[in-house]
Amino acid sequence: MLRQIILLFALLACSLAPAFAGTLPIVGPDGVWRYPFGQSTTPTLQCMPLFVCDLVLEPGETIVNVAVGDSVRWLIAPASSGPADGTTPHVLIKPTEAGLRTNLIVTTNRRAYYLTLVSRTSNPMARIGFLYPQDLQRAFAANTPRGVSAHSVAPPETAIDKLDFNYRTTGERTLQPVRVFNAGAHTYLQMPAGMSELPVLFAVGADGSNTLVNYRFTGQYYVVDGVPSRIALVEGSGKQQRRALVTRGS
Repeated sequence: MLRQIILLFALLACSLAPAFAGTLPIVGPDGVWRYPFGQSTTPTLQCMPLFVCDLVLEPGETIVNVAVGDSVRWLIAPASSGPADGTTPHVLIKPTEAGLRTNLIVTTNRRAYYLTLVSRTSNPMARIGFLYPQDLQRAFAANTPRGVSAHSVAPPETAIDKLDFNYRTTGERTLQPVRVFNAGAHTYLQMPAGMSELPVLFAVGADGSNTLVNYRFTGQYYVVDGVPSRIALVEGSGKQQRRALVTRGS
């Protein structure tokens, strides 16, 4: 399971969309633009007339209700795909003209989705979906052995004077690592022993947007590919979300 999650990160951490209002989505090799679910900003879906956009929800979810602000000029229809024991729900969205803007609320048996709908004359987002950081967080926690000593993780084979410890941490204290350093190709975050749940990591861009990074957790260390300038450790979602921020350089 842990290997599959790491592979998921590797597949999704690719090119970013142009600047959209709010959190930037990530486009995967399947062509789906994915927003991290539970962010403070409302995701935007851009469609165009004569084209249908597909909102892909989580497999196994059941749609309870769909409400759109402009039900006259936006056509909304439910759909599904996949086998009966793992059906993926869809919401098909089509604007009747360009230059429209409204909102969409989809409630399911698991959560509520809030989106902004925009119609334009080009470059539609044909398929959008979501990443669920809190679910990945639980999966990491379930696959991490408890009581593993920090000494079980060998430090990188790099001379001590080549390691960069110039980091500072802010935000939620219970999520802050006890030590952060990089060895040029990877960044290492040592977490406190005995954490009941593991936060999810994002690289924070200059505009404040969150993007997934490739990382793995072993012993008490996150090992992050590359050397991001800022790394957010996130637990929970929505109003209950907690964050700590690791910033490179004093």
